[in-house]
Amino acid sequence: MKKLATVGILLKKKKMKKLLLIFTLLNAVTLGAFSFTYTKRHILIPMRDGVRLYTEIYEPTDNPQAPILMMRTPYALSPYNDDTFNSKQFGLDSIYFNHGYILVRQNVRGTYLSEGHFEQSRPYLPNKKGGETDEASDSWDTVDWLLTHCHTNGCVGVKGTSYPGFYALMAARSGHPAIKAASPQAPVNDWFMGDDIHHNGALMLMDSYNFGASFFRMRTGPSSRALPPLAQVDTTVNVFYHRPITDILKPVLEKGSLWTDIVNHPNYDGYWQSHCSTHKLKGIKPAVMIVGGLYDAEDNFGAWNTWRQIKCRSSRTPLFLVEAPWYHHAWGNGNYQHLDGAWFGKGTAAYFINQIEYPFFAYYLENKGKRPSPVTVLPSAETREEVMKDRNVVSQWLHLNSWPPRGVHHRRIELEGGTVMSDPQNPVPYYNNIRSRHRDRSYMAADQRFATQRKDVLTFVRPAIQDTLHLMGPVKVRLTLNTSATDLDVIVKLIDVRPDGYEMLVRGEVMPARFRHSFLKPEPIIPGKNFSLSFSMPDIAHVLLPGHRLSVQIQYSCFPLVAVNPQTFLTNPYKAAHTDYQKARVTLQGDGESWVELTTWQ
Repeated sequence: MKKLATVGILLKKKKMKKLLLIFTLLNAVTLGAFSFTYTKRHILIPMRDGVRLYTEIYEPTDNPQAPILMMRTPYALSPYNDDTFNSKQFGLDSIYFNHGYILVRQNVRGTYLSEGHFEQSRPYLPNKKGGETDEASDSWDTVDWLLTHCHTNGCVGVKGTSYPGFYALMAARSGHPAIKAASPQAPVNDWFMGDDIHHNGALMLMDSYNFGASFFRMRTGPSSRALPPLAQVDTTVNVFYHRPITDILKPVLEKGSLWTDIVNHPNYDGYWQSHCSTHKLKGIKPAVMIVGGLYDAEDNFGAWNTWRQIKCRSSRTPLFLVEAPWYHHAWGNGNYQHLDGAWFGKGTAAYFINQIEYPFFAYYLENKGKRPSPVTVLPSAETREEVMKDRNVVSQWLHLNSWPPRGVHHRRIELEGGTVMSDPQNPVPYYNNIRSRHRDRSYMAADQRFATQRKDVLTFVRPAIQDTLHLMGPVKVRLTLNTSATDLDVIVKLIDVRPDGYEMLVRGEVMPARFRHSFLKPEPIIPGKNFSLSFSMPDIAHVLLPGHRLSVQIQYSCFPLVAVNPQTFLTNPYKAAHTDYQKARVTLQGDGESWVELTTWQ
């Protein structure tokens, strides 16, 4: 890599409302075997309200008709104002350098060197007035600036994974005519119903504590560094064990932090509804490709729900779905093959970038190639290491016209009854190794034998199947319960029991009984009286092979992944004290009153 030119330019006009500060760092570099020579610029791009956003632009000097691919993020773009050019930091996205794209990376307002106030999952404003802004308007203003200051063919694509996936959808919602395609990948969609912070309103304690000790804090001004964490980010069990939620959250309840909003909004009220990325969604104009991981621990829900909401509420949008047995952003890891003892084969990330993502953007930004399949899915199936390690699985990808596939059936698995004692002081661990410093993503496909051995976990194992069974779609749950508690969390797990004994988790989800009738208006359980609990788990795409057995587990804690329910109803569960945590008898009713419904495809 050779640096041929470096130029620094600073433009500043004092006492002007629309102050423009531009750092331009030009590097003409040859990127290995790539065909184009690139420049790199650091720009503070002004928005309509005068706020300026830190932006990096990588532009080819020898492609005057380059498409633009933009990624907007609240995370660090380090090193800042650096004039070196290292294509390795783009990973598999380096393919776009080889095709002469302009790559743009921007910090959203209020993060790092971008000016303004940062609001977590800032609500979309459908009818902006005066100087009102949102992430859609910031995307519009950025694209306007790029079209004027770059040599481009006038076609813009947007992509992003996780939180940047939220911003990719906001860019699609902007309606800018130059934005032709967007790919929200494992996008944050709804932080109450299913992403990162809560699942069905239950606090995902490990993820939130680790992620939010620093990131949920309010920034005081532009900085190239993140704020220090308010609490220990080591999320080993000793941080949470035998401590009430009031004690656990005390260190992070800083004024202005998202933690304060979490505690003040324990139900699915207008705050959470307005911060959902698909709130008031309609009429998305660009093509949208949603990408998700079947074993994504953070935003599994976000991918499925974003796709469904667009499909239902913006029916004319060219919409595409991609799912494979990935963890969170494993499609960017060319070496990924397994989670715990579940192996999925090699080459899935390379196939995705070369055969799915790049052709999607090429079709809409370069007018070449062909339109992708509406649904591209790689189901998990055989997962034994001796069979799947280093095995190429290209032939196993399915290209479908719909999801679930046409011709599916619904199979109901009835559960037998059983009674256990649920003790908040002895909760069921989420994983067979809870001594690791951070939440282990491998739990999403981990061996569940550790839970099968516990007396407070109900396990129902079906006979070995004789014919291959494709599980392709949502998983619906209906349970009838009776308990001595006034509140309760119920965790349901669907498991593939392999012939070698490995009990692979295929899907698990938590549902608080307090929200059994409404996520807005929680209700206590009446002790000793039967009640029903119905909910859906995120979709699965898994092939159950002959000789395998299907198992369902029911438990009432998942520690410390999910904050332990005190089993005492409180108007605000975040106020639970030591004395609120009580043992409870819990009975699951059988005789057809409790079941799990699978979507099957033969």
